[in-house]
Amino acid sequence: MLPASPLLLAVLLVVYLPPAVVLSVHDVRTHRLPNRWVGLLTGAVALCFALFALLVPELRGELRTALLLALVLGGVAILIALGAPSLLGMGDAKTVPVVVAMSTALGGEVLIAALLGIALLAGLLGAVVMARTRRAGVRFPVGPVLLAGPFLGLLGAPLVAGALGTA
Repeated sequence: MLPASPLLLAVLLVVYLPPAVVLSVHDVRTHRLPNRWVGLLTGAVALCFALFALLVPELRGELRTALLLALVLGGVAILIALGAPSLLGMGDAKTVPVVVAMSTALGGEVLIAALLGIALLAGLLGAVVMARTRRAGVRFPVGPVLLAGPFLGLLGAPLVAGALGTA
């Protein structure tokens, strides 16, 4: 597993993290991810990636892959939100592309670990919510878990790399 580019780690900490925290707090309080903040986050990350693609040719391949996967998985998420809104809210679906782009740019193992981490943490949180409320189908904010994806990915990437034999 190759270490993530320091430039991409800087984007994660300086550009991605502050709006992700604002979005997470807002989602916990209101169960909404405002379009303005999702757009700000997505636009800022996309702008950084575009700048890096111009200035750092070595990153172009990773950033192209990140963009493609973000578009594909974001499209799938929006289709799920439209077809089964009880499974995924539209705000969460609109947030998927930036989470996927950031995770993918940090490396393939990071993306796999991020997706696994999001699924595991959301499932665990859902089980806790159901146990506490003693009801199935209770909604809870998934945005904070989703937005934590790149960080979960960085934590789990060594495990994924070991499992894939790329460590």
